Amino acid sequence: MRARVFSLLLLGLYAAPALAQESQFHADLRREGDDLRQSCGGGFDAKKIMDCAVSLATEDPVHIAVGSLPPLNGIGFGLAFAEHFTPNERWRISWNADAVVAPSASWRAGGYIKVVHTPESPVIVVRNPGTTSPTTPTVAIAEYPVFNAYVQTISLGTLTVAAGQNPFSERQTIIGGNAIYPLGIRALRPLRPSLIGAINGRFLSVDSGLLAAPPPAFAQFEEGIRLKPSIFDDRLRLNYLVGVEQFAASAASHATFHRWSIDLQHSIPLYHTVSSSGPKDTNGPDECFQSLGSTGCPVVSYSHNLEGSVGFRLLASRSAARGPNEVPFYFQPTLGGSDINGQRVLSGYDDYRFRGPAAIALQESVEHSVWGPIGVFVLAEQGKVTARGHGVDFNDLAHSVAVGLTLRAGGFPLVTFSFAWSPDGHRFIGTIDASLLGGSGRPSLY
Repeated sequence: MRARVFSLLLLGLYAAPALAQESQFHADLRREGDDLRQSCGGGFDAKKIMDCAVSLATEDPVHIAVGSLPPLNGIGFGLAFAEHFTPNERWRISWNADAVVAPSASWRAGGYIKVVHTPESPVIVVRNPGTTSPTTPTVAIAEYPVFNAYVQTISLGTLTVAAGQNPFSERQTIIGGNAIYPLGIRALRPLRPSLIGAINGRFLSVDSGLLAAPPPAFAQFEEGIRLKPSIFDDRLRLNYLVGVEQFAASAASHATFHRWSIDLQHSIPLYHTVSSSGPKDTNGPDECFQSLGSTGCPVVSYSHNLEGSVGFRLLASRSAARGPNEVPFYFQPTLGGSDINGQRVLSGYDDYRFRGPAAIALQESVEHSVWGPIGVFVLAEQGKVTARGHGVDFNDLAHSVAVGLTLRAGGFPLVTFSFAWSPDGHRFIGTIDASLLGGSGRPSLY
């Protein structure tokens, strides 16, 4: 009933602009109104309800925003705005803005600008490094330079230093930008290498008895390289990211530190036709376009699809500070449940169960479709954190196992339900991704 009332209100908004000499924004509103009439009009059987819900949550320029805030803070509901501008064939610009609030009174609001440069043809032909024949070609999608600018504030009422201990609240504002710049070296094209860089200002307010003084402002600098090759005729997809970050604060705060991190993802599609459903660099967090230049999100499939993949992931990071400096606890990675960015690692443990300046984690997963947008998965995880002065290794890892369901409905945010267990016990977890399916991620909160 609420969805129907909301759709009627939006339809009234879309009908308001005069059709004569309408702007692009007014034309987009009118188009969205037509799409909503088609998706939400008429009877309300199960398929119609799903189509209407997906349209309300993914249409642009205005849609309902829904997604999980960091663990212990609930699910946020609000509105999102997404619009685009193409001044010429070389540049594409998009704007995203959203604001959500949870029943816990935690909230997040932000604005995001994305600029994509398209200097060459979007399709190139390269030799496949995973085949025995050197003349076997494969078609690859070219990488585009992508530049992002953003301002985001999040207010969280409940976080913990360790599971069940020392609760604290945090408000963090991030102002900055990042860039993904592909390396156009012909010999390296099969590896799809890109340079990663970011500059951010971080302004925090932390309410905790653990701090003798308010947190300082931080200037954060990031440099890294990413490789995203598909080898063995697209039967093995890799996504490797290695990065270094520097967090600079005032000398009096003794909070300056640096961090290195690696994220090695491996995906083996079970069927050759399986397409990638991960984040797309050219989309904002409130966009789910299938490719650069497309005008709509993917439709919801209601057929019996044969889609599935096997995944393996290695995550590792280590933060270090020189002299009297310390790594602030609110910038330390956590394992257990989901971390502050919503990333699940050691999901069989309580949220934020392990916290430390260095962390390592392994994940092995199998996911397969059941019917239409519904899939099942099995996930095994191992990991640990270590204190200052200790490195990362594979000794004495904690472990957990999870099974669950996924909902990948068009561009609707990924919904996950899982039952996980570990030596500490078991727990049920339900999450909704903070971005649309295919949308890029938001700035990291640590």
